[in-house]
Amino acid sequence: MLKPNLVRQLLLMGALAVAAATPASADQVLYDSTGFLVGQQSFTDSLTLSGPGTLTVTLTDMAWPEQLASLNSVVSSSSGLLGPEMGAGTQSFQVTGGPIVVQWFGTAQGALDAGVYGMEIQFQSTTPVPLPTSIALLLSGLLMLVWQRRSRKTSEPDEPVPG
Repeated sequence: MLKPNLVRQLLLMGALAVAAATPASADQVLYDSTGFLVGQQSFTDSLTLSGPGTLTVTLTDMAWPEQLASLNSVVSSSSGLLGPEMGAGTQSFQVTGGPIVVQWFGTAQGALDAGVYGMEIQFQSTTPVPLPTSIALLLSGLLMLVWQRRSRKTSEPDEPVPG
């Protein structure tokens, strides 16, 4: 008959094996920055995506020291624009991978003719990330520890009763 501790350890190892079998996904923040816009300016960033997935672009007008008069962005690949010009907000694009160019531009207003914007670009791959085969090695190591602990308990002599 199995002891309760051994049963718990075997259940834990089984749960680890099930969790390891679940495919993982990789989310990457490719660009995350806050910048100043003075007068009328344009910025560009080029990215290379490893494969198909979802590209999410978030453009934020921080409204400091004043709200910007305009703030827009376009995203393109080697085959052309991925969507219409977007204003401040979040937009997602389905991409196949390869080179991507993101351009954002705006116009400041107010006495300082300046403003602050935020730009974040995230990529979530649709290709599952393979888990390493070391999970099998980890599980075999855990089984060896359980076996060693069990054999040590059976080989220890009973302590004499003081008397």
